Amino acid sequence: MQKRYWVVLSLIISICCIAQNNGFAATVGNSLDLDIPERSAILREQAVDQALDSYEQAIKLTASFDAEFIFNKDLHTTSEVTGAELKGNWYMAKLGITILNRVQPYIKIGTSDLETEWKQGSTKMEVDADGGFAIGGGLKAKIWEFEDLGLRLTGDVQYRTTEPDAGTITVSGTRVTDPGATFDVNELQASLLVSKKFEIPLKWQSVYAVPYTGVSYADSNVDVHFVNTVNPGLDSSLFKANNKKCYGYVLGCDIVPSLSSAFIYSIELRLVDETALSLGGTMKF
Repeated sequence: MQKRYWVVLSLIISICCIAQNNGFAATVGNSLDLDIPERSAILREQAVDQALDSYEQAIKLTASFDAEFIFNKDLHTTSEVTGAELKGNWYMAKLGITILNRVQPYIKIGTSDLETEWKQGSTKMEVDADGGFAIGGGLKAKIWEFEDLGLRLTGDVQYRTTEPDAGTITVSGTRVTDPGATFDVNELQASLLVSKKFEIPLKWQSVYAVPYTGVSYADSNVDVHFVNTVNPGLDSSLFKANNKKCYGYVLGCDIVPSLSSAFIYSIELRLVDETALSLGGTMKF
């Protein structure tokens, strides 16, 4: 069993290293507190002695699913383009390994469903991409514990990318077709978050709640280009736009439905640099 854990750890770290060179990715989302859930859905049944209990606490595998809804993200590009924005959804599955409740490298694989719009002069461009393969990776770490206050400082760095096909292209309300159109999105995000864990006694059982807040730095590279068959002389492009605002505010909460549960549910809201909502679920196994 120990050999299996270290093989998985080596695989995840290798993929995260490759991601830095090839553009893999991620979002905030998913649970923040590396200590919870305390129980394992699988290893709990196998923990027949104290040695295995200690081992389970030292190394934990987690699997998550995260749905992110971007309602609006303003983009900055050349002076030729105005009103550029990106919106849509990401659906990502995550596999991570938590070491000593302090560090968690992870990878994410899923799909994107994105669209963008902008104006060049008085001409309005709209590109709605088909669902595309998305992949990412990141590292989450506990930075400091303020024991007297019960507060924890956690850092997270993530990167993700997707390259879907440009499905529906509209120019000032007129549908155009370009089989060679490009739609590439790469995103990098780092966050610094403060959290506090509460045990809430209810009538039938107690639950854990971990509210958190903090700041994030995020930047995107959105490269959308197509040939306008109505006006071939116009360079219809976002010219590799990036975030109009790179700094944002994060507010979220993780909930463990019972102290013996191996599951945790998460909700997160991001503002200022974008308006986005993430909903996630995580299982320790």
